[in-house]
Amino acid sequence: MIQIDRHSDTPVHVQLEKRLRFMIANGDWRPGELLPPTRRLADQLDISFHTVRKSYGTLADEGLLESRPGKGYRVLDAEPTSKSERMERGADVMAGLLRELVSLGLDDDEIAYLFEEQRSLLDTDSEAYKIVVTGPFREWSQTVADQISVAVQRECLAVSELEIDQHADADYVLAPYAMTGRLMPVVQNADVIGIQYEIDDQSLSAVARMLDQETLGVVCRYSDAVGPISAEFRSRTRFSGQIMAVSVQEGVSHIPPLIRQSDILLYTSGAERRIRPFLDRIDRHAKLDIRVSPSTLDRIRSLIPG
Repeated sequence: MIQIDRHSDTPVHVQLEKRLRFMIANGDWRPGELLPPTRRLADQLDISFHTVRKSYGTLADEGLLESRPGKGYRVLDAEPTSKSERMERGADVMAGLLRELVSLGLDDDEIAYLFEEQRSLLDTDSEAYKIVVTGPFREWSQTVADQISVAVQRECLAVSELEIDQHADADYVLAPYAMTGRLMPVVQNADVIGIQYEIDDQSLSAVARMLDQETLGVVCRYSDAVGPISAEFRSRTRFSGQIMAVSVQEGVSHIPPLIRQSDILLYTSGAERRIRPFLDRIDRHAKLDIRVSPSTLDRIRSLIPG
């Protein structure tokens, strides 16, 4: 699974290139297979497609990919490098990594422990489990799948509830408790695990303080989130005023009118990049964060083999 650390000093395109190199070397894409189209991968990662195209181009220059006009980028069957070349490249990578670890204040024992831990995680990757995360709307599933993937160090597939019957071969299906009962008959061979999640206090507090004559504006990534998010805030805060919600799925032209009519604006993480240029037009705004509860993450770690 590809993950981008937006708080890292490493440029996004460099993070993407490193991950793609690893996935190709690990066999996630085999020689002759096409990588995801640039726009699709950019949409999944919520980054610019120019960034994806730049990363693909870098790997093509390195001989890992081949650009096929009208078809995309294909993985090449690269010629194996000599042992001395592999060792030299590996030494350069290790030297840079060790410098970063030392700069964090880690001692020799801590560094050795981290290397051993990560090596063991690579060893367990061969024992594959299909882990599916589904929820009330697409962005919820993607957000929660990312958090669980980090917790269990395994890839988690985010799907909508309407697609769940296509994943009857899943080993684990994770969903909000309210959905588990109706999912169990659909994925009878899977272990269905309930998820407890929270909405950040800042968003809830802002809406709870609103007057009934005020208007709450919500910007989300996909249109299927509009109804569930509105219902969630009404249930949790008892706000009975007007809620106006839009998605950035079809563009941003409808955002300025929404801002003009809103007293408070909330936006999801998936819409953050698109909404950011407009935030100076409204004083009261907050990012809506969805977080899996720590106790749920601990329980998932104990239930899914590491």
